[in-house]
Amino acid sequence: MPFSSSDPGRRVKGAVVASFALSTVFFTGAFPGFSNPNELSRFEAVYAIAEEGTFAIDGAVARFGDHEDKAASGGHVYSNKAPGLAFAAVPVYRLLRLALPLPASGTGGPLFFLLHLATVGLVSVLAVARLMRRLPPRAAPLVGAALALGTPFLYYGRSFLSHAWSAALVFLAWDALRVAEERTAHRRVGVFVFLCGLLAGWAVISEYTVAPFAALLILRAGARRQWRRIPVAAAGLLVPVALLAAYQAACFGSPFTPSYAKEAFPAYAELARQPLFGLTLPRPALLFDYLFHPARGLLVFSPFLAWAAAGFIQWWRSGEERPDCLFAAAGTAAFLVLMCGYPNWHGGWSLGSRYLVPCFFFLALAAARALASPLSRHLFAAAAVFSIANHCVLALTWPHFPTNVPWPSGTGSAWFLAHGWVAPSLLPGTAAGRAAAVAVGVAVAAVGIAAGLSSFHQGRERALAWAALGLAPLALLLVRPPELTFGGRLWRAAVYGKYSGLDPARDELRKVIATASTPSEKQRSEDAWRLFGPDAH
Repeated sequence: MPFSSSDPGRRVKGAVVASFALSTVFFTGAFPGFSNPNELSRFEAVYAIAEEGTFAIDGAVARFGDHEDKAASGGHVYSNKAPGLAFAAVPVYRLLRLALPLPASGTGGPLFFLLHLATVGLVSVLAVARLMRRLPPRAAPLVGAALALGTPFLYYGRSFLSHAWSAALVFLAWDALRVAEERTAHRRVGVFVFLCGLLAGWAVISEYTVAPFAALLILRAGARRQWRRIPVAAAGLLVPVALLAAYQAACFGSPFTPSYAKEAFPAYAELARQPLFGLTLPRPALLFDYLFHPARGLLVFSPFLAWAAAGFIQWWRSGEERPDCLFAAAGTAAFLVLMCGYPNWHGGWSLGSRYLVPCFFFLALAAARALASPLSRHLFAAAAVFSIANHCVLALTWPHFPTNVPWPSGTGSAWFLAHGWVAPSLLPGTAAGRAAAVAVGVAVAAVGIAAGLSSFHQGRERALAWAALGLAPLALLLVRPPELTFGGRLWRAAVYGKYSGLDPARDELRKVIATASTPSEKQRSEDAWRLFGPDAH
């Protein structure tokens, strides 16, 4: 079943981009009654800057609620997040405020939805569209759909977190450099090189861990003896870095003191007191967890990315675009080494390995080069279908899972959906609205799969056979999920009762608590009832 010999065309590629864009717009990413501290911290910074003219979020915390993602300095509290996304959101917030009232809650309501849609959502869709252009034409629909719809990028592209935002910015920075090289005779080449540095720098001040990509990208600007482009790209990078330095000086007393050095939450402060703000020497065990942990593993959630390893080798051997291959491989390797030195690798409640999202685009570029043999293409298609369907299920309901809920699409998402809990969307939260939202989510995944498989030319029956092969393990997981531990079942019932709005009496939580048999389980049950029971605040 080889790839079609011709470019699948704009229509098929456009279907992939449109399906991702529809998912980003249709599902709001917010859950009533729950404010993700990661998002709330950033939003409070935007509010403080735009409404109060200060970086301190004291007033915002009083208005929208307290959380653990704060930094403390000089008697004030600040967001503990890298400020790049908040800085970019301030002008968008001010434009929205011309038509919308002050928000009543932090991460709910139309203003917050439009804010993250016009920042993270917009940049994410643009990056997916540019990726479709940069992938080998015959592989673009399938690989592009797998990246956009079959990785945690699907969910984080609809959030106000920095993972998808920084991933998109780094990729667009590389894309801007490629545009500059393709327009060597154009008088505005320098603008694109400067834009490359600017976007890379903004990614860094939004997510510090992407610094290896940014540094290597500046060096990549000088490929093919274009040495004079390096200072131009570096000048672009220095603009957001200077902005960061000014922010840190104003908030924390020194341009070299990041917010992480002033953590207010005791557990985070303890981690930040370690050398390099918690980073340690890389540990191979963490790489194994990043890749294979049943609650986080990159290759457990998105097995198609395994083709990237062979893809980098094929890419280099082909002799095509070697500077890009070297940049993507070295950047990914340096990024992974850096992340393997971070003890909090799991990211708390999370959908997959959220800290690895910034390298997804470059892994996809490599994976597309590994589809040389029929067997490789066949297996890749099955892995891509599994990845897309798996993330369809994961993103259709509550997406934040702890590490004691392994294989979460089966042990968590399927259970939530069976109990009627569907991710909020533009439709009403009625039973009919929730059913329609599920239909839209499934349709998005189906369009992505169909567009991807359309690049094979052996007929509908053969394409459906490979799709079935990819769906089979997911179907088995959904029908016969592994049994959760008591702690996992307790957590699942607790968040369902607290945030779904479908179990006000906490009947599901009572059922789990009734099975507690050991002193430890009984103590955990008491704690869960205090935090998630009907009278908890």
